[in-house]
Amino acid sequence: MSQYKVSQSDTTHGADGEHHLVKGQQSSMRLWHREEPNADKPESTHEYETLGYVIEGKVDLIVNGETIRLQPGDSYHVPAGAPHTFRVTETLTAVEVTTPGTDK
Repeated sequence: MSQYKVSQSDTTHGADGEHHLVKGQQSSMRLWHREEPNADKPESTHEYETLGYVIEGKVDLIVNGETIRLQPGDSYHVPAGAPHTFRVTETLTAVEVTTPGTDK
């Protein structure tokens, strides 16, 4: 059975503060809503790739040792298996799509 709509009241929250929005057969979407500035989170790698879009705020995304400064209107890509972390420098709202889909 397909789920064509997920209402805000039906979204779930992950351990890192992300809001899980909708999950399809091949990908999933999540929202980072009003993430406060932080120090670097521990570096991690994932089996999925991430495509994202910054709605508001600023963040330094560190991928494979390279720092990418992101601001509203910027899109980003974290390849599957790439070591990465991020540092929120100004309260951040961003939306991400992961492929394959994940509950993380």
